[in-house]
Amino acid sequence: MPKTKVYRKAEMRRISRIAAHVPDLVVYSDFRKIPYVEHFNGVLLFADVSGFTALTEKFSLSNKKGYGADELTRTLNSYIGDIVTHILAAGGDILNYAGDAILALWTVERSLLSEVISLVVKCSLNIQDNCGVRETAVGSVLRVKIGISAGKLSKVIMGNEENQYFVVIGRAVDEVRLAEGLAVAGNIILSPNAWELCDRANIAVDFIENERAVKVRYLKRDPNFSVEAYEASVGKNVEHDKTIKGCIRKASRLMPNEEREMFMQKYIIKTVLQKIDAEQALEYLSEMRPATIVFVNLQFKSEHADAEQCMAIHKASLGIGRHMAHHHGRINKVFMFDKGCTFLCLFGLPGDKREDESAHALQAAFGAYEFCSKEIRSLRTVSVGVTTGPVFCGVVGHILRHEYTVIGKKVNLAARLMMYYPGVVSCDSETHHYSRLPPSYFTELPKKPMKGCKDPGPIYQFTTKKARIAVGQSPMSVERDKESPLLGREKEMEVYSNSMKHFQDGRMFDTHTYDNVVIFGGGSGYGKSRILAEVVYRARRDGFRVVACELVKTDIHQQTYTLQTLLALLLKVESCKSFAERERVILSQIDSSEMKDKLCLLNEILLVKFPVSTTVSLMDKETREKETKNFILKLFCDFARDEPCIYVIDQADFVDHSSWAFLLEMLAQAHVMLFLSVLPYASQRDRTPELLALLKAPRTVFLKLIGLEPTIIAQFACQILGVIRIPTELELFLVERSHGVPYYCWELVKSLYLCGMIYITELEEDEECPDLDILFPGPTVTVPRTTKSFTEDDQRRKASTGIETGFKEGGSALKCRKVEALDEANCGDQKYICLASKGAKFYDIPIPLTLKGMALAHLDQLQPGEQMVVKCAAIIGHTFTTQMLINILPELTEDKLNETLVSLFRSGTFLCGSRYDVNDISLGSEKYGLLSCFCDREQERPKGEQQQQQEEKKERKEGAPWEQEEERSSSKSSQEEVYPASVEGMWLCEVMRFRTALVKETAYDLWLQEQRRDMHSKCAAYLLKHAHRCSYCPDDEFIYGHKKVVGRDIIEINPVLNVQESCEKVLLEVKQKPPNLTKRRGTVMVNPEMMSENTDVEDMLAALDDIIQEHQSGALQSKKCHCVRVVDVVLNPMARHWMGVGDVAKALYYLIETAAANIYLAKNLKALTYLNECQIILENVKAGRSAFDTAAKSKVRICRFEKACVHRLKGEVLFNTGQLKEAEAMFLKALKLLNHRMPSRSITTALKFVFERLRRTHVNKHKPDRPEEKRLAYLHEQIYSLSYMWKISCIKRLPNIRRGTLAIVMEGNCAKYTTEQDKLMLYMLDKFQFSQVAGLEEDCRHYEQKLLALCSELPDTPDAYRLISHFIRNLCLVRLCEGRLEDAIQYGFQARRAIKVLNQVGVDMWLLASLCLPMLFTGRYGSCNLMTVRLEHLSNVTGVTTAKGWFYTACFNCMLYAGFMVRQLDECLLFVEESQSDPCLLADKGLMFTLYSALALWYVRLTDWNRSRMFYMHASALSREAPSTLQSISGRIMFLEVNVLLVKKALMEFNPNIKHIYKATLKCFADFKQRYSTNQIYSARVLHLRAYLNQLTGQEGAAQQLLQKALTICDAQGNKLERSWIQQNQEVWQLPPEEQEKGHLSWFVATMTMPEWDDSCPPTHEELRQHRYVFTTPTLSALTPKTSAQLTGSVSGQVMGKASTIRPAERSHSHSRKSTPEEEEKGAWTDTRTGRVEWATPTHKEAARIGWVEECELVIAGTTVINGEVVNGEPGDDGEAGSFVEASDLQSLQDVLLTSEIAESEAPHVAGNV
Repeated sequence: MPKTKVYRKAEMRRISRIAAHVPDLVVYSDFRKIPYVEHFNGVLLFADVSGFTALTEKFSLSNKKGYGADELTRTLNSYIGDIVTHILAAGGDILNYAGDAILALWTVERSLLSEVISLVVKCSLNIQDNCGVRETAVGSVLRVKIGISAGKLSKVIMGNEENQYFVVIGRAVDEVRLAEGLAVAGNIILSPNAWELCDRANIAVDFIENERAVKVRYLKRDPNFSVEAYEASVGKNVEHDKTIKGCIRKASRLMPNEEREMFMQKYIIKTVLQKIDAEQALEYLSEMRPATIVFVNLQFKSEHADAEQCMAIHKASLGIGRHMAHHHGRINKVFMFDKGCTFLCLFGLPGDKREDESAHALQAAFGAYEFCSKEIRSLRTVSVGVTTGPVFCGVVGHILRHEYTVIGKKVNLAARLMMYYPGVVSCDSETHHYSRLPPSYFTELPKKPMKGCKDPGPIYQFTTKKARIAVGQSPMSVERDKESPLLGREKEMEVYSNSMKHFQDGRMFDTHTYDNVVIFGGGSGYGKSRILAEVVYRARRDGFRVVACELVKTDIHQQTYTLQTLLALLLKVESCKSFAERERVILSQIDSSEMKDKLCLLNEILLVKFPVSTTVSLMDKETREKETKNFILKLFCDFARDEPCIYVIDQADFVDHSSWAFLLEMLAQAHVMLFLSVLPYASQRDRTPELLALLKAPRTVFLKLIGLEPTIIAQFACQILGVIRIPTELELFLVERSHGVPYYCWELVKSLYLCGMIYITELEEDEECPDLDILFPGPTVTVPRTTKSFTEDDQRRKASTGIETGFKEGGSALKCRKVEALDEANCGDQKYICLASKGAKFYDIPIPLTLKGMALAHLDQLQPGEQMVVKCAAIIGHTFTTQMLINILPELTEDKLNETLVSLFRSGTFLCGSRYDVNDISLGSEKYGLLSCFCDREQERPKGEQQQQQEEKKERKEGAPWEQEEERSSSKSSQEEVYPASVEGMWLCEVMRFRTALVKETAYDLWLQEQRRDMHSKCAAYLLKHAHRCSYCPDDEFIYGHKKVVGRDIIEINPVLNVQESCEKVLLEVKQKPPNLTKRRGTVMVNPEMMSENTDVEDMLAALDDIIQEHQSGALQSKKCHCVRVVDVVLNPMARHWMGVGDVAKALYYLIETAAANIYLAKNLKALTYLNECQIILENVKAGRSAFDTAAKSKVRICRFEKACVHRLKGEVLFNTGQLKEAEAMFLKALKLLNHRMPSRSITTALKFVFERLRRTHVNKHKPDRPEEKRLAYLHEQIYSLSYMWKISCIKRLPNIRRGTLAIVMEGNCAKYTTEQDKLMLYMLDKFQFSQVAGLEEDCRHYEQKLLALCSELPDTPDAYRLISHFIRNLCLVRLCEGRLEDAIQYGFQARRAIKVLNQVGVDMWLLASLCLPMLFTGRYGSCNLMTVRLEHLSNVTGVTTAKGWFYTACFNCMLYAGFMVRQLDECLLFVEESQSDPCLLADKGLMFTLYSALALWYVRLTDWNRSRMFYMHASALSREAPSTLQSISGRIMFLEVNVLLVKKALMEFNPNIKHIYKATLKCFADFKQRYSTNQIYSARVLHLRAYLNQLTGQEGAAQQLLQKALTICDAQGNKLERSWIQQNQEVWQLPPEEQEKGHLSWFVATMTMPEWDDSCPPTHEELRQHRYVFTTPTLSALTPKTSAQLTGSVSGQVMGKASTIRPAERSHSHSRKSTPEEEEKGAWTDTRTGRVEWATPTHKEAARIGWVEECELVIAGTTVINGEVVNGEPGDDGEAGSFVEASDLQSLQDVLLTSEIAESEAPHVAGNV
């Protein structure tokens, strides 16, 4: 029925809102003393709706965030409201809503019952006609069935002065429920009494067989009963507002009456009254909420009268209410059910939530059970059912008459337990589990079939301790799982190991100086129990006697309970079932007769019956207690003296006072160790004084548990799912949402799986690695490949909470623990991976109800004002400013704000947001404890940045060592000011954040959708002014011209709030924007002589120092950049706010900007999550769907520019994470959308290249004007995409770099069209690097000189400083690739100083990884070690696992080549094995290839062929996919050495496939040459390995010549390490093969004795030499003449062959090709088989003429022919980078090319390295 304006006015009246919650039977009651009974006649209608429970379950399982409570409320109330409208229109009174049922009453005189029954029948027929069947949006069907009864009834009013309840009893109540039970959906049943009293002539019925009740068919005539007259007769004793018309319920028109308001409030639960008092919409209370339901049913003896029964109900209500209130529960309603009275009690309602509510509910239920059983004699049976789980809690009904109730499967189950298990307190398995009470409190009940409850699981009877006859039964609930190792707790286990070592020493020497107490503190879910389980396991394994127990909250109230438990466990009587058995066990352990005489002192504490001795019988009570304590203490001391004893107590917060006193005394006297776990202060404020004293004791070690590191989260998720790998987006989601808390992670993973957002698929092992059996004869090893999922979608969604253990990865340290029933198949040894479902949006998943319950428990402890602050902060975002919070809550005064925020900080809800590495400080480790603030409050620094820069420059010129520089950096970074957040009642913290995302998201869900939308709109309007980069950055956007392209009007709105000017100061800590700085050209004069080709590196460094000195202002601004703050406080929230509002255009704009900002800040994975959201939006809009859940339904048009930005940014992220193929596809899509396509075919590439060269000529002649802003934005995006395209082209394994050359030319043209100096310089930086990659030395020098000159002309701005830093990094990289190691190191140091100013930690880690190699080669082992350790530190701080991989790569280099260790091999091996669960590492194929190659080399040297085979298999599988980057070159050279050593293995084993193995090794040399032809860093190593290969094949002369060339290169490069190794091998090769091993340690011995680097006492040169691997040759018998002839092409001797120059015409003949003179001149020929014109290489004259490269050479499979010599190196370098090859080897290589499948139509050229 529509609401009128007058009705809306009445609705707002307080008395009307209160009256809507109680029936007219209560509203119009007299104010009489309770309890009392009132008798009357009436007609009852009971409407039972089917389908509600299923509907509730579907909404609760919805995987859409925010989709559940709102939709469910609307669906329920829409249907129930229609039914109630018919009842109210017929004059009925809604007595109560019993879950999904409605009980209505018509109170009349007995003479009118017949007509009223006809009226009720008509009302029922109308309900069935209009509401009989209704479809819902989620597919559930709602139906209704109705029962009607009539007769004499009684109203019972009970309760106390605060809370009162009513119940209607009588025969008619029982009959109406029986009538409803006979009905099916769509039926109307009249009870026997109603059929007797009705007008039978007017009602057509069908009789029911064997029943007195009848089924109504129809009504023959309308009843004569006047509803208007009936309503007028009701409530005459109360005044109504007669001006309100059209209201179908008279009680809604009550006039204000304070006395009646107070009376009605007693019938409404506190939760609802708080909302009414706050004038908040009751829809706030509608939610899916984890709660505990308690049904208490009282069955009365039949002989008792109604009056006595009423008094019994009243007495029961008082007792039950008292027990419920004591345990934070409430009685929701009282009703008659199945001839008994039932109380529905609820735990976990808003304001009453507790983490241990299940335990509270069980204790309250048992207390109520005992009270009713003992105190109410008229009762025959008391039955209680308790369940825990998700239910719908909310206001259900009509707007004029509604009630707060609960609906759900768990509500039904609790009612069924109450009825099917009479006379006991029964509970379901969830209540049993979440109560965390000892198993001895429960007894499992037999299963019974229960109506409407399919597979309820185990059912338990709760008995409490009074039913126990045993002692010591408090086992630990968590046991150590040997298949699931403890992850991320190395620090805690190290403390355990050290403590146990000191304990043993102290026990041996009888000293008490060691720490004898170790306490682990942390919040719920941090893994305290798992750590203690690990302690128990390790202690028992090491031979200690361990006594372990776990306490619960109730144990603290039982004196000496902990002591009793520990004593029972110590004496091993916990499993004894009788006192006699316990006595026998105790006597077997006591030898002393004196002790035996006093065993009777244990009678009470251990439940034994030892005879009381004479001595004891003479003691008084006080003496006996003292003697008992001393006797028990002596027992503990005796056991500790005989064997080391360890005591472990989980949940030590619940140790009783008496036990604490005993434990403290025992620790002082006996040699024992005590391990405890406790909750943090914020969670347990009533900590006992004894525990506080123990925490402060000098011999106590306290460890505060923090969240798991982000790198551990992926491994933990793999344990949970039983897989070896999870998706990257899942890892990032778990890191952000779980905050490192293991339990949160567990629940999130389980919820994602059950919602179908992730699934598990198996890895089949059926593809054999090529040549693996030839190289490693033995069992077949296969490479895993992914197949389709083996389970169906419905199977994946099967719910389960169990755990199954299993070993999933053979030989791996990573074991797996999997969620039970995730699949139906038998796993066996099969490996599995986890994948994300298509279109899965992890961040839209609702909070798991178990976690939501924990957050609600925290929120419900807050005051209402604090809750409102938290809810508003949740709308703002995870990080927010104080100023913004004030503007959203303008009614908050400064004093009130300070008081509220201080309370929220102390409760652990908020903490300072200015530092991001703070975990849980709830235990008070910071200077100001929970009120610590890290906001920068300094006005000016006392020392300028320029002075600091000058000091660093002076130190470098004076030769300050690298170690001192790192120490300065470390000491500086460790200094951090801490301030109090509040001082003298004034709040000073400017930026705050939620301690956990769980609380934030739960508070956010408490808002209704419309209110949420309004709040988001206000927040967006407030932040709009600041949605740009910080004031120290020149651009307003992270994507240039973004606003201009999409239209400025799209992202601007009229501000809703009055934005204060001071907000920018608070938000970004910037007082004013720095003035625009003009360009200063010519301030640094560059000496022209310095520009010559022979520029001295010191002069170059001096020039760069001068340039940097002139850009100090820009450096200072860069250092003050606050873009990180802007992203967290502005951009990210803006994207969320506009999504909350539903504005697609604005949401997409800020999502793209946020993604670009995160890439700018080197947060690639975080950027990927935003880009995935953008792609989902683009896909939904393209398909015509709503862009996101809250988006408007209108059609949205997205411009091509934003689509291109999404693809370009995603390509950049993929490139940065090593996924080159996917990145290239993204850049190609972006260029296509930007109207700047890259051709895909060779011919079109050549034509496009010519066109771009013509464009370049045109641009150079006619300088273009500055384009308009929109065109400029397109050019910027084109430049970024092309910059990556040429890099990908060079990195990929291509026969040439034509595509890269084209991309660099296109980039240059775009840069010139922008007319912007910074873009031109970026292009030149790319061209400088490209020239080195392509081998264009003259171009490389040219651009180096030009860039140096340009740097001197740049303005003093932050962007200019970044360009200078970029140039220095490129110089370092180019020098490194050229093999100029000393220069690379110098430029690297200078680049690092610039990087520190810019705070580019990611770039710093990359540079450290790059510099470790030249430091190692130049013999600076100490500095190399320090840089490696620094890299590890940064990787741990940032959580970047790829940087950790670079660190272990450096460790392998030191072990394999230098002869010392940075980290032990076991640690390195563990990292590689666990890397398979890290998606970030797996995506970087180059890094994984390097790690696998290093391990393969390690085990090949050890001749451990089983392990080497496994790692060689992995490395071989990645060899073709691994990019040719600088970071992977170490892996490539290791892989090359492995292949050379495998040739040696084949020779020694007389392998019949030796020729094939040899040719494959030559192919590896060719492959290395192809990939790294311009990278000279390993040129000496290649020659060294090639020489060893010749030595193995008996060509000693050739080997020595190659070694001499390698030594020459080592001298030129300053490569001391390689030179020393070569000389060592030369000495060995001069000895006979059988004597080569003498005088040198075998590699096995070397690995066992290899020293770790120690700066205080570094290893000597000789010691390092002894631990270096030596290449030895096999004995002469191993290399037969036949084998040698096979390998050398039957060429005897050691004569160096001279090969004639192979011209293209000659080569074409051997390949059935011919060439014309013109083609020969151009370096081309015609293939006679295909007729195509092919180029010899892109470096011939014609190619040079069109701009490919400048020189011409012929490369065949990596072998170059120059001036009659075959050289493995660059032409024209005088052999420095090359090596001579035997003529026979050349012929062999040509044979391989001609006869194998690897022959190519054109010889491969450089692949480059970037």
